[in-house]
Order: sequence, then C-alpha cells, then structure tokens
Amino acid sequence: MTTPTTAVLDATEITQAVQDLQHSVTLIAGKATVIRAYVSGTFGPAAAVSGALKLVRSPTDPGFTVLSANTVSVNPSVPQDLATRRGDITLSLNFLLPPALTTEGALSVRSLTLTDTVSGNPVRVSAPANGPTVWFHNSPPLRVKVFGLRYEGGDVPGTHTPRDLDYTALISWLKRAYPVAEVISSHTVIDVTADVPFTCNDTNAQLAAIRALDISAGGDPRTHYLGQAADGGFFMRGCSSGVPAAPDPATVASSPCGAADWGWDFDGAYSDWYGGHELGHTFGRRHPGFCGESPDDLLGYPFPNGQLADGAGTFAGLDVGDPSLGVPMTAMAGVVWHDVMTYCNRQWLSSYTYEGIRQRLLAEEAMVTDGAEVAEPAPAPQAPAAAGGHPAGEALSVTTRSSGGRPDERFPKLSVTAVAPAQAIRAMRREEGGPEPDTERLVSVVGTVNLTRRAGGIRFVNPVSAAVTQPAQATPGAGAAGAGPNGEAPVVLRVQQTDGAPARDFPVTVKLGSDPNPGEERTGLVDAVVPVGPSPASIELLIGGQVVDTFRPGGTPTPLLSARHAGAADGAFALTLDFGSQVPEPGQTFAAQVSTDDGITWQTIGVGLKDPAIKIDRGQFQPGQRVQLRIITTNGFTSSTSDVESFQV
Repeated sequence: MTTPTTAVLDATEITQAVQDLQHSVTLIAGKATVIRAYVSGTFGPAAAVSGALKLVRSPTDPGFTVLSANTVSVNPSVPQDLATRRGDITLSLNFLLPPALTTEGALSVRSLTLTDTVSGNPVRVSAPANGPTVWFHNSPPLRVKVFGLRYEGGDVPGTHTPRDLDYTALISWLKRAYPVAEVISSHTVIDVTADVPFTCNDTNAQLAAIRALDISAGGDPRTHYLGQAADGGFFMRGCSSGVPAAPDPATVASSPCGAADWGWDFDGAYSDWYGGHELGHTFGRRHPGFCGESPDDLLGYPFPNGQLADGAGTFAGLDVGDPSLGVPMTAMAGVVWHDVMTYCNRQWLSSYTYEGIRQRLLAEEAMVTDGAEVAEPAPAPQAPAAAGGHPAGEALSVTTRSSGGRPDERFPKLSVTAVAPAQAIRAMRREEGGPEPDTERLVSVVGTVNLTRRAGGIRFVNPVSAAVTQPAQATPGAGAAGAGPNGEAPVVLRVQQTDGAPARDFPVTVKLGSDPNPGEERTGLVDAVVPVGPSPASIELLIGGQVVDTFRPGGTPTPLLSARHAGAADGAFALTLDFGSQVPEPGQTFAAQVSTDDGITWQTIGVGLKDPAIKIDRGQFQPGQRVQLRIITTNGFTSSTSDVESFQV
C-alpha cells in the first residue's frame, strides 16, 4: 500500500506588485491580484499537486472557488525555506483572482485543498482554519499622455521614431507595477523642435508647452506627460522637469527607449522601467542614492542598497506578466531586486515607492475643485465633414477666428503651489488700476535655464485660458530680489508694456532636471503662466537681475487660408499650410491640434512650429477614423485659430 503524501500550508500571500506576509501594502480594487500559497511536504513520497482556494467576501457569502494556475512539487525529503519560495514563482501555488473578487471591500481565504495531479487523489493539507482577510481599496487611475519624439539624424542617418512596442511595453508595465487598476493613456508622435543631440530639458520644454495648450483646450489637468526618444540616432538621458514636493501634474518627463537589455532586461524594450522611473519623479519620488544616482532620499529610503526589502523574509515583488507581450509572471526576491528610483539593475517598485505614488495620486485627484470631474469644452465651430479622404494636393477648407475676451473658466482648476491666490491678484490689479486677471490675457511661458552659467532662453510663448493654472503674481522690483533656493540667483519673467506702464515682474521657480550627472551644471525649466497686461511689448528672462533672453512678438497672427495634402510616407501623411501672401513673419509660430470626437476634445501634436508643413503620424488614429485639424497661429500674445475641414485617415 502506498503511503499517502501529506502537506502543510506555510503561508498565504495576497499580492499585486509588492507585498509582505502581513499584507501591509495596500491592495487596489480592480488591479490584477495573485494569491500565492506556499505548501511543503511533511510526510510520504514527493508529489505534484494542484490547489483550490475557497474565498468569501462577507460572513454570509457562500464563497467562490478559484483553481491554481500551476502545480508545485511537494517533497518531504527536500524541504525549501519560505524565502527561497517567495523569490521563485514556480515554487508557490498561484491563484489569479477573477475581477469580481477584487472590487472594493473585504476578501477572506477560508480553505485550501490539494490534489495529486498524477493519481487524482486528494492530498491532506494542514492549514489554519481561516486564512488572511484583506481589503481592496478604490484608487484613482493613472492618466498619462505619451509622445513619441521623432527626429532626424544623429550618429545614424535617417528618421528615428519610437517603436509601437516602446509605448505598449510602457503602458503594460505601468499597469502591472504602479498602484493603479487602470492606466488612461494616449499616444502621439511629434517632431522634436530642438537640434540633435537634444537633451531631456529640450524635449521637456516642448512637452510643457504642449501640455499648456492641451489643458487650455479642456484637457484633464491630472494627466502626466512623458516623451520617448528612440536611441537609434543617439542616446538621450532621461529626466523630469523637477521632483515636486507637492502635487503638480504639470511636471513633465522624457526618457529614452529601445531594445537594449542592460544586462538583465530581456523582454525587448527598456522603455517600461526607464519611463516608470522618470514618471516616478513627476509624482515626487526622489533618488535613494545607492547605485550612482544622486542621494536625494538616502535618509528616507527604508531598505539597504536600494533593495525592495531589508531581509529575505519581508517584502517580495510580483510581476503578474503580460501574455500579449510574452512577459511571464515573475516573482522578485526582495534582496535581489531594487527600487525603480535607483540606477541599480533589476528594477521594480518597492513598497515605499508604491505607497508614495499612491498617496500622490490621491492628492492629485483631490486637487480638482468641488469634487467635479473635468468638464468637456463646448464644441468648436465645425467645417462641413468631407465625404471621404483627400488626395495629395487637394485643398481643405478652414474656418478661422481670433482669440480674445474672457478666458475660459468652464474647467476645474488645480491648486498648484507657488502661484498667487486669485483674490490677491485681483487686489493687486485694483491697486494698479489695471484689469483684473479674469479679463486680461494669460500666456504660457516655457524656457530653459542654466543656473550654473546664469544663462537661458525663452522657448515657447502661447496664449492660454485660465484653465491651465492660476496666474503668477507680479512683484515690483523682483528682478533685484535676493538669492533663490540653494543660494542660487533668482529667476524672473519681466513683461514690458508699450503704453508707458511699468514693467511687471514675475518671480518663477526653476524646475531643476531630476537626473543630473555628478558635478553637472544645474539646468531646468521655467514653466509659468503670466498675465501680460493690456499692452505687452516683450517678455524678458532675468537671472540674478540680468536679462539673459528676450521674447518679442511678431505682428498680428496670420490666419490660415487652406491646407493641402502633400503625400504620405513612413506611416505618416503630410499637410502643406497655405497662409496666402501673408507668410508668417519672424516672431510668429503655429501649433497644430487634432480631434477625433467632432471637436469635443483636442490634442496638441505640434507647438512652436515655423515651417508651413506638418507631418502627422497615422498610428495614433484608428483605420477609417475621421480627424479634424486645428491650426493656431500666434505671435505669443494673440492668436488666430483655424479649424480645417475633417478628413479620413
């Protein structure tokens, strides 16, 4: 007679990305969840076993049975310690929960049964009468807009554009690794306006200007912006436009992408964890300082050497995987894997970073005033829809209008730090005898600065609505103010007036780049919204009281007359913009926006453009989708908006 095998349940772990056996990490409602049951043989021969868990949501719940997705070997003669099994996904019985069991509320493990997969006989298992009870918490989604940064040349001639895989791998990884059940994302390919080899500060400036136009047009102010630059032409180090101490979704980031494995990442794309690192900065996460990164959070990070855990028996990571990308479910030993905010190999989210990002997501969600969702802008005037596509060279009609009047206040605003309360600005305007800010023009000013060299440049100036942010507060004589943070020279935007009125000075905070090399110069972005007054003449950028750059507007913005198809190649189609005899003069630029929902929402696909030709990537649209194009011509202070007749991709 064969001696039956008996087993014991050593531990049960309910995990989504990182967890300990006390279940101290918050479980997110709706997020992919795995229960790992650690069983070992206590008597009898070795046996391959499968399992079934009975789970309940409430005391009166009759219960649900979930079968294991795998089998494990229980061998009483070859015991394995629990820490080893937690670091190897094949050494635990893994139960992937159906979505109905991960909605908000409690979940309890009631019992585990084991079956010998060869004989079909039950295997007796010693287990607690009741397993752990956990709670799933609702959590905001991650909202992210990803830009493929297209450029020409570099070390290898040709056009370099991120692969579709670079985007899909990133979004999949964020959903698996970040404390969210949903990633609300979109993808757009844009041309980099800076010359090769550009830096992440250059691309972040472009993204910040695009974001300002998007939010001005009614975009969701909780959305984070990330650019991806393919490494085919050269390698661009990634960075974010700062590491905000308070919630600030306007902080943008850029990262490289490609197929390099870095000696440990063999899924064909490193855009996932690299992009996750730079996005982490936009949520206020700093470098722990263990593998060559700056030690910004050395005293706060709780685990040694940037690890996920301080011992083999505490925290372990879990990647639920993505079969569509060929990524298997993987367990991550806490003393082998490292936090994504380090520069170490084998990167994932520690419990420290996971909970920190979750708290920042909650804080950003609360920043939308009155608890209201972002309202949809009213549809813009529409040109008649075309019956079909347009051949190359055929003109598309446009509807043109000029901006002006009361800024759009239909959208909830963010309580962004370091900007003046509206009532203070109104009081200041009354004292000056000027118009209140809700009746004067606002412009977004984006520039790059080098505080070490006391140099900088204004890159983008565009009129925006009050939906972007509360405007900055003018301070008389701010250009001669004292030292800024860390003893650095203060940075000021000065708006000069044409009517003899005194200049307006706006002290601004520089968003320093997040990933400097040791000893590198301190560089970053100026990203501000300022009221320019009734008769603006120019905007000056001052560092330490010295003017380092001046923006002067061109003449009245030139309206677009028509747009003509100019052929298609490399997955994109081109349009030539016709401004007639009034070619946009120096000081004028244009931006391009597209809409796929009849003008309800608009996405910016180009900003600061000077060449009257635009290339639009087809991959961001569905086959047969009807697209509207909007061209905004601006001199920085005023603009002319032209809605092009819709066309079919």
